[in-house]
Amino acid sequence: MWRDFGDVAAAVLLAVGAVVWLIVVPLMFLLGALTAYGIGLGPGNPAAASATFTWASWLGAGIPVLGVVVSATTRRRGWTWFYGVCLAVVAVVAPVRWAQTHHAPPPPPEPTHCVERSGGESDCP
Repeated sequence: MWRDFGDVAAAVLLAVGAVVWLIVVPLMFLLGALTAYGIGLGPGNPAAASATFTWASWLGAGIPVLGVVVSATTRRRGWTWFYGVCLAVVAVVAPVRWAQTHHAPPPPPEPTHCVERSGGESDCP
């Protein structure tokens, strides 16, 4: 009986995870974009959209990891391939998106005063 329950629970978990990853996560990103930019909904609010983007990102990355683990341990090859492909998509999209949102640090500021060095050299004009 417990083996049947475990099989059913794994199948339901994998199917629900697939639906959430394919439908809910993209809708969360869309909702976050609509909230941030206010497209047709008035002024945008990027601060309010931040939480939605955070949840969508964690679900978008976490569901495929969990799916690969559950499907591999229950020996479901089809689901393992599906979640493996999902994980490959996340592995490509996440670094690209991170690079788009995290810019290089600004260059160090120029000295605003004269700097005198040992040996008589100086930056003073």
